[in-house]
Formats: sequence, C-alpha cells, structure tokens
Amino acid sequence: MSIKGKVSLVLCGLAIVIGIAAFYHNQQASGTERKKVEPDASYKQVEIVTLVNDGRFMRYAVNYPQFHQEKLDQEIKRFADTALERFKTSFSKANDVNEEKRYELNIDYEIIHYAKQTVAIKFNTYELKGGEKGVRQTKMINFDFKKQQFLSIDDLFLSKKAGLQKLSDMTFEELKKDQSLTENQHLLKQGTSPAAKHYQHFAIKDRYIEFYFPAGQIASDKQGPQVLAIKKTLLKGMLKPEYINKDKNKNEKKEPIPTRKIVKLPKQSTFNPNQKAIALTFDDGPNPSTTSKILTALKVNKGHATFFVLGSRGQYYPDMLNEIRKGGNEIGNHSYNHPLLTRLPLKQAVKQVEDTQQIIEKASGFTPTHFRPPYGGTNQQINEAIHMKVTLWDVDPEDWKYRNSQYVANYILTHVSSGKTVLMHDIYDTSANAAVTIIKELTKQGYQLLTVSELEQWKEERTKKEELNK
Repeated sequence: MSIKGKVSLVLCGLAIVIGIAAFYHNQQASGTERKKVEPDASYKQVEIVTLVNDGRFMRYAVNYPQFHQEKLDQEIKRFADTALERFKTSFSKANDVNEEKRYELNIDYEIIHYAKQTVAIKFNTYELKGGEKGVRQTKMINFDFKKQQFLSIDDLFLSKKAGLQKLSDMTFEELKKDQSLTENQHLLKQGTSPAAKHYQHFAIKDRYIEFYFPAGQIASDKQGPQVLAIKKTLLKGMLKPEYINKDKNKNEKKEPIPTRKIVKLPKQSTFNPNQKAIALTFDDGPNPSTTSKILTALKVNKGHATFFVLGSRGQYYPDMLNEIRKGGNEIGNHSYNHPLLTRLPLKQAVKQVEDTQQIIEKASGFTPTHFRPPYGGTNQQINEAIHMKVTLWDVDPEDWKYRNSQYVANYILTHVSSGKTVLMHDIYDTSANAAVTIIKELTKQGYQLLTVSELEQWKEERTKKEELNK
C-alpha cells in the first residue's frame, strides 16, 4: 500500500474514533429517555406516564396522567410533549453546556378533583436553562366529562359579566384582610379585578371552587403564589346547576378543607350608592376635648369620618384612637410630627409614616391604609416607598387660619357636593363647633357621612351600576 493510501486509512480510522467518542459524549451529555406507565394509587381508572432522562448536562422528569378519555388525554399529552420538545430544542442550541450550566425540566401534576361531572388537574413545571434562574409555572386543566369540554372560568356562570364581578368583589374583600398582601394594594386590586384572565387557574371541587393566583399577580413575586377557595353555596344562582350538584361533583376521595376560604359573604355596605355622600376628614389630632365633641356628633347623626392623626399625638393619647374606631370611624396616617416630607431625605420621610403606623396599630389594633401628607406635600418617590393610598381633599375652609365657627361652617356648606372630601382639623375648638353644625346640617340635607374608604367603595359601586346598565 502506498504512503498516501496508509495516510488516508489512518485519517479515516481517526475520524471514526472521533465520531464514536463524540457520539458517546453526546449520549452522556443528553442521556437516554426511559418511559414508564403505572397505575395511580389514588384513582384506579388513571395511569401515570413518566418520562425520565438522567443525562450529564440535560435531565428531565415528566409525569402526566392518562384517564382513558381520548379528548382529555390528547390535550394532556400535547401539553407535556410541547413543553419537553421546547426544552430539548433549547438544549440542542446551547453552546457552552457544563455541570454549572446544565438544563433541567420537571413536570409534575396533582389531581385536585375527580368526580362524575368534572376533573381538575394542576400541573407544576420547573425549568432550568444553562445556569439561569429557574422558572416555575402552573397550568390548570378543568374538563367536563359529561359535555366533553374543557372549561374556562366563563363556562361556569349563567352570566359571565355578573359572575366575574361577584368573584372580584369577594376575592378582594377577603384577601385585603391579609396584611401581608396589602403592601401593594394597587397590585391586589388590579389582580382581582373582574377579568377572566385573573381567574383562569381554578379547580371545581366538592364544596368549593379553588383559585390559584400565580406569584406577582396579587402580591410581590417574593410572596409566591396565593390560593383562595370560595364556597359554592355563596355563588348559588350564578353558577350553572351542574357544577353545584352534590352527587355529580363528589370527589372519589375525601378532599382536604382549604386553608384560606370564603364561607360567608362579605359584610354588606351600610351606605346607599344611590344616595349622595361626602367624606369629612380631620387632621392633626387627636385632642381629647375637641375630637370627642366631633365623635359624639357623628354618633348622634349616625355618620362616620376619617381622622388623619399625628403619631406624636396618638402616642400621647392612645385611648382616643380606640374611641375613634369604636364609632366605626377610620384612622388615617398624617406623619409623626407634621414636617414637609419633600424636604426630608427619603429614609426620614418613610420613617415618619412607619413610626406612626406602629403607634396606631399598637394602640387600636387597626392598620391604616390611607396617608395624608402634611401640607399636601409629597412626590412619586415618597408615594411608592410608603405603600399606602395618598388622600388629599376637595374642600378646604382653612379652619387653621380662620378661627371662626360660623365662617368655617358656612364655607363648607356652600362649597360641598356629593362625592367630595372635606378637610378640617380636630384640634381647634372653633373647628369642633363648626363640625357639629356641619354634621347636623349635612345629615338633614340627605348626605351620607362616610369614611374615606367608604366613599371610595360608594364611588366604585356607582361606577359598577352605571357599567351594568350600559
């Protein structure tokens, strides 16, 4: 054999060796898939399909159920196959994969509910790509065996619009009781608003409908996903009958009682959205003699008001904070000692608010949700840092300047109108006397005297009614 032929033979052999080595390296890196099908221990009719791969740099474990219901099984398999194929494609396109930049995929499931009428399956996915931060996702599948139909939240209600509005009202009222979720009340309000996309993760159960809110929807990402169950009987007349029927919806195994649940309707508002209303607010207190005079007038006339207190005065008169709350009135935060916050470093401005919150909570057990900045002075940076609703005013008689009860009362009575917020101060005798006159006269004129929070609800209910009537 010629030298040229020998060289060609050596090169060919070397290529084969390299090819074999590359093949085994890739096999070691990506691994080999193993499939297993076995019965589900909890549900006899269900089988568990498991796909496992323990490659060196690419690993996955995918579990999903088979119900021997063609339409349902096809959708579940499509979901699992799509997620797995997308994951494999990402790995195949990666350039610098190693132990520290490995790829992992885990898909597991839980059968939340399995009855004659429906089944609810919750899939939890965790995906890690090349050392990046892992991503968790939740997917719910609700399937109606009788109708052979996948269910969205809209499919459960006789009236979609009314059903979503009811869900929105109930979930917001319940979840806002959790102080850990009210750090960003705007996010909570937005995430529970009456849009179908906010309630797409749900499970129809024996006695409840359980809702799953992904991390970041109603609270910060760091607080993780949230769960809330609503008793079906509270939605009677709104839910379609087939999803309330006890026999059709009885789970094959005993369901645990939900941890966070609504078992009774929120307390109905004591105000009438069809009647005119205003909010009286009082700053700079409390002061035992003058604040008490205003509280008595409110009680006699069955009205409420909001008292924006200073932490320094609340600390000195803690019993007055309890007196304010006893009458159904609201306490707001007005800083610790009334500085112009925009002239302070941000940390000091926030401390003014936080210290006052602690004083109010310790004395009354109430956590204010509204803040009124001294002199109305604030900015976006402060507003974002304090995580409270900033409340200003519509009518200001400047009672701190004009210490004349008749002037203050006349000014307010001639400038007030329904839906407005009035600013006064409960530390002056003249203001307290004017308030007594105003409370009595406005009640005679048919006004409801509401807290700031109640006036917000009053406005919301009027808006809802207008939208429903369109």
